[in-house]
Amino acid sequence: MDSYLMQHFDWATCDNCRDVEDKHKLITRTEAKEEYLLKDCDLDKREPVLRFIVKKNPHNSRWGEMKLYLKLQV
Repeated sequence: MDSYLMQHFDWATCDNCRDVEDKHKLITRTEAKEEYLLKDCDLDKREPVLRFIVKKNPHNSRWGEMKLYLKLQV
C-alpha cells in the first residue's frame, strides 16, 4: 500500500479512505500537549517512537516549523 499515512506514519489506510469524520486528523505538537496534558518528554521519549511530519507554520513564516502528529497515534 502506497498511501500518505503509510509513508509518513506507518498507518495502513488508503488515501481514498482517509479523513472520514476527521478520523485521520493531523494535530500540532501544541494541540497534542494541550488536549492530552502531555509534556515534551511524553512525545519525544515514548516507545514506540511517535512519528511526525514537519511543515512551515501557515500563520507566520518567521515562526518555527510545526510538528504534525497523527491524532490516532497520540
